[in-house]
Amino acid sequence: MKARISDEQKKAALEKLNGSIQETERVRNVAGNSREILDDLDRQFSEITKLDKTDFSFLFFATALQTLRWVISPRIGESFNPEDRLAENDKSIKDDIKNKNKDYQKKHKDWNSGKSKEGYKDWQNIVFSKPPFDTVSGSAQFGLNLSGLNHRYKTLGHDPMLGWIFGTINIMTDTATMNTLRTFDIEKGRFIKETTIGHAINDFICSAKEDWHRIPAAVFAEGIHLKSDEFTKIGLPVPLVSVFSEKLAEALCKDHYDKLCLVKDLRTVGRQAAFSIIINMIISAVHGLFYDPEKYPDPKLYEVKTRKILLYSNAMASSSNLISVAVKSYAGDVTAWQKLDIGGLAVTLYRIVTDVDFICKIKEEFITNGFDELISGKELQRKDG
Repeated sequence: MKARISDEQKKAALEKLNGSIQETERVRNVAGNSREILDDLDRQFSEITKLDKTDFSFLFFATALQTLRWVISPRIGESFNPEDRLAENDKSIKDDIKNKNKDYQKKHKDWNSGKSKEGYKDWQNIVFSKPPFDTVSGSAQFGLNLSGLNHRYKTLGHDPMLGWIFGTINIMTDTATMNTLRTFDIEKGRFIKETTIGHAINDFICSAKEDWHRIPAAVFAEGIHLKSDEFTKIGLPVPLVSVFSEKLAEALCKDHYDKLCLVKDLRTVGRQAAFSIIINMIISAVHGLFYDPEKYPDPKLYEVKTRKILLYSNAMASSSNLISVAVKSYAGDVTAWQKLDIGGLAVTLYRIVTDVDFICKIKEEFITNGFDELISGKELQRKDG
């Protein structure tokens, strides 16, 4: 016998069926109007994260600080005055080298300095002899035409970076290696014959096998020589430049722009970037104090506004710097480029990459979550509640 369905059960089943039909219809409508819904969510995101009066105050203040920073920032690319440097043969330089060499000798007096079977210099001769890459006599016969002015950017032993490798090899083997890797044997302060860098390296290894103390002695001699040339009227060349462009290295040398100038500029650029970052951190921290959790349930939405302030302020300050440099250069100011805010530009580029990526991710998350809530009906539940 079949069980009879009561009127209440029929009514409940009918209501459930109607609810399912309505829910299906609602989901169908949401899906059918997805383009309009997504556009509306996009507008909502823009409305929530747009800058208000308070935000614009932060934007203008941050831009003013960033602009003031590059205006008062020290110039880059400035050359030195040779008259403020020591002469190449200054007695104080020679005395300092002599004293340091003697101290090194005393410190390592227990090292064996026996005569080499192959005729290589012992460690004491390495320390006290003149670096071979300082030699210019006899270079003309090989088409080098080295002089007191150009030998520093033409020889790798004087390169502040490569010198630690090639200069050390040259000192141990009495050779001189040019920025083209052409290598020459030096004897009694004169270019004797052309050899190869491979042959010099082989002699370096053979000499080190006889007495490994020769390596630290040669490194010491290289360091002492680089240090002694650093504050002279010619100075040390900008690292690596002569390897890629001897003409540029020559131009820098004639303009009295050397390694010390580069170091100063790198510090300036580093300070530019550091102060730009500090300003951004201060603006971000203070702007965060105005966060209202009732207005912005998700802190990330408020952070979008903060990121916009930092992004726009950095971009405007960097743009003003580029425009200023361009206008002055066009007007004939050949030194205008020295006010280029390289550190600030680097920070701005970083912000463009990171802030735009962050804003896009939060926007995508906002739209996706909003659409999912419409599909699941959570938005309606909140409104009904």
